[in-house]
Amino acid sequence: MLERLFLQILNMSYIGSVVILFVLAARLFLKKAPTIFSYCLWAVALFRLLLPISFESMLSFIPVNPEPISYDILYTRASQVNTGIINVDYFTNSSLPAVTIYESVNPMKIWINIGETLWMIGVLVLLIYSLVDLLRLKRKLKNAVYDRDNIYLLNGVDTPFVLGIIRPKIYLPMLLSESEKGYILLHEQIHIRRFDHVFRIIGYLALCIHWFNPLVWIAYFESGKDMEMSCDEAVIRKLGVGVKKEYSSSLLSLTTGRRTLKANPLAFGEGDTKNRIKNVMNYKKPVFWVIIIAVIGIAVLSFGLLSNPKNEILTIEDYANRYVEQVIENYEKAEYQNFKVVEYKITSLNKLAMFYDLMNYPIELWSIEYRLKPDNIQNVVLAGGMNEVDGWITEDSSMGKPVMVFSYKDGKPEFLGIIWNGEMGDLLSSQEIALRQFLELSGYLPQEFFTGQHVIAKFKLSTGETAQALLSQPATKGSRGIWCVERWMDGNGTVYYNDPQVDNSLADYYTELQKQCDNGHHPWLLEPLDVALDFIHGTLGQPSDEMIELIYNVSVDDFLQTPISTYIGFISNFAVSHPDLFHFDPIEWITLEDTKRIEELDIKAYDMPNGYYIYNPREDNLAFLVNEKTEYNFIDWGNNSVGMDEVRFYSTKDKDEFIRYLNIYSDNAAKVPFRIETKDGYVLSITEMSAN
Repeated sequence: MLERLFLQILNMSYIGSVVILFVLAARLFLKKAPTIFSYCLWAVALFRLLLPISFESMLSFIPVNPEPISYDILYTRASQVNTGIINVDYFTNSSLPAVTIYESVNPMKIWINIGETLWMIGVLVLLIYSLVDLLRLKRKLKNAVYDRDNIYLLNGVDTPFVLGIIRPKIYLPMLLSESEKGYILLHEQIHIRRFDHVFRIIGYLALCIHWFNPLVWIAYFESGKDMEMSCDEAVIRKLGVGVKKEYSSSLLSLTTGRRTLKANPLAFGEGDTKNRIKNVMNYKKPVFWVIIIAVIGIAVLSFGLLSNPKNEILTIEDYANRYVEQVIENYEKAEYQNFKVVEYKITSLNKLAMFYDLMNYPIELWSIEYRLKPDNIQNVVLAGGMNEVDGWITEDSSMGKPVMVFSYKDGKPEFLGIIWNGEMGDLLSSQEIALRQFLELSGYLPQEFFTGQHVIAKFKLSTGETAQALLSQPATKGSRGIWCVERWMDGNGTVYYNDPQVDNSLADYYTELQKQCDNGHHPWLLEPLDVALDFIHGTLGQPSDEMIELIYNVSVDDFLQTPISTYIGFISNFAVSHPDLFHFDPIEWITLEDTKRIEELDIKAYDMPNGYYIYNPREDNLAFLVNEKTEYNFIDWGNNSVGMDEVRFYSTKDKDEFIRYLNIYSDNAAKVPFRIETKDGYVLSITEMSAN
């Protein structure tokens, strides 16, 4: 809640800054008009800074997007600021923290949390400062002498001021002459009649909220000047231009006035005496046409600044045409193509599905098919799924046909991107998983289907690599909740999604399974181990005799760490065609402790003279890549301390040094087994096996 409020404040501060700049510019053109018009314009800026409401109009003067920071930035990894100004957006978005696709915490959320904390501290500091200043002033007011009505005289102050909200009081310096008192008193009474004391408090509240914005500080002080000057002009209009000299003299007597009172909105005093005197002496009664033009100008400008620009509402068909036009542009820019598209037509545009529970607003999938008419079909290089039918180009790539993804934020369609129907299939669960994958990779969703407690199941594939599955509770949480495998990762770090293959949404499917389990059916769904076994053996078709390791109370971050795979086998040297690649013949290394396996293979004691047995039934070889970080560990035969009961290893990261060691055994009939560890497609370490 606080995060959304902070983002709303940032948007209001942004659009308020734009209005402040307009008002500052407008004041330059209103120099010949009474200052009251400039003062009234500040109300528009105040409205924009305090109220997050507006209306759309074609006559809006706002040249930017009024909400550049979307609330989705809290959840979206593809954090974007959209001000409507291309250069500003490019600079801002390029400065935002980069995000790893499989990162579970949005760094923008962290920065926003820091920002909102600093913002609250600033607000509290200003409020406490004004409160302390008010209490100090209250102590001074104990010595005030009642004069009449709501007027008080006070020693120790050199400037008049108004204090209060509902029943404001006027405090005048004790040493004012009667003539000065009359002018200044009228000035303060006009303040009260215009409710300037109330507007000043509201303005200070805006300053407290937007303290981080320097333009708001400028607006606060400039609006204060306009308030005082417009009040001076009101005095002159009431008493006549003949009092300008005497009124200026009374202002001059307040030149030493304390401006610290302006820090407290409940007791704002007079200041900026020099400019006020100058304004009074230059004041002339404006001609009628100047007043009329100023009124019209203020009305038009206020309407234009209070309204937001009317957004263009695009339909699904509009987005479809834009997409095809972008495809055409890409073709015509391609170096391998030499044709122009003279005509196109959309032959099919159908809604496939709508999902309501993935985000805060609905998401729709629309399939689209189209044909392109080239100027000369003979110049078209048919590649990447392009086909030709009666002189028209059609597309059907290896990934299928495009499917457009739309969100319906604020009830209006917004194009998010393209997925391909070859990745999803016809079932609703398949479409949802393809959509979830797209939204995750685009940064709109976190890397998990179901929040809450997770379990990781680690297991070995038939190829020997270590894989892991992420188990979640999709419906009920806790001991009564069923478990499901929502995704799994192979030894190279590639993530795959588990599709239950049902014509229903995942939420509805698992909710129904939970109900069945509550009624006594499928009790095995309550056990993560049983669910993992069913997935590994039933879905992946992996052998059932491998060990499964369960890790409880884990996060998505834990799952996204690629598992380390361990193999034992023979290295058949490095390939000449790729110096960083070697072939590997996997084996099973059986020691005296593996009694169960010894019994299964009917191994005799004479088969294990060195305390181990090498079982090598596979004929196929694997291939692995090393890099500059790979560590090679092999027996240091040159070390004099190496004996029958002790083995010391030599470690290096020099691949060539390891290859020279392998060449020692090239003419030896006996093969040397090595244990290798791999992660993310590369070998972490290669270690020679030893019986000790």
